[in-house]
Amino acid sequence: MKQQSPKHTGQPLEASPLAHFAQGALFPQQYRWWHGLAFGLAANAVSALSLGRRTDQQRYYEGLKQAPFAPPGWVFGPAWTINNISVLWGNLRLLNLPADTPQRQPLLWLQGASWLIFSTFSYVYFNKRSPILAFTWTGGMYILTICSMLLASKIDRKIVLSLVTLFLWLSLATPVAAYQMIYNEDPLLGNG
Repeated sequence: MKQQSPKHTGQPLEASPLAHFAQGALFPQQYRWWHGLAFGLAANAVSALSLGRRTDQQRYYEGLKQAPFAPPGWVFGPAWTINNISVLWGNLRLLNLPADTPQRQPLLWLQGASWLIFSTFSYVYFNKRSPILAFTWTGGMYILTICSMLLASKIDRKIVLSLVTLFLWLSLATPVAAYQMIYNEDPLLGNG
């Protein structure tokens, strides 16, 4: 006897447990701290892929003509750890806002672009050794941060606060990068 297929009643078909898990993992109803941790680790892993040995990085940084106000190399690790934790906290707040929140989508795009710059900065700075690209990346992230703070001020002041440490850091890093661009040769793009 031929088996009949069930009639479609208009109700969604029951998904497999694996499909439910994948849907929940990729598009959860609420983003939690471990989502931020996973994203932060992934962004830092992408950044680390382009790094050479730590001593080469330190030697390169210290070999550049530096602005008198440039921070020592050891400050970067703690500064970026604080910046990333703070920004990820704000990004989680943003992601957990209702999807129809005004300015949410443009702010997500700005933050995505900022994370793209963060994760590729080591490549242009340490791998390509380009002060011009390093300034472009740093200045671009500074502009994205300012725009993000302005948009976030319209929807959630805590998101603005999450960007303050990054804003302060980039307020120092952008002129440092400009100084490096002006006073150092760029073997990739050529200057000087």
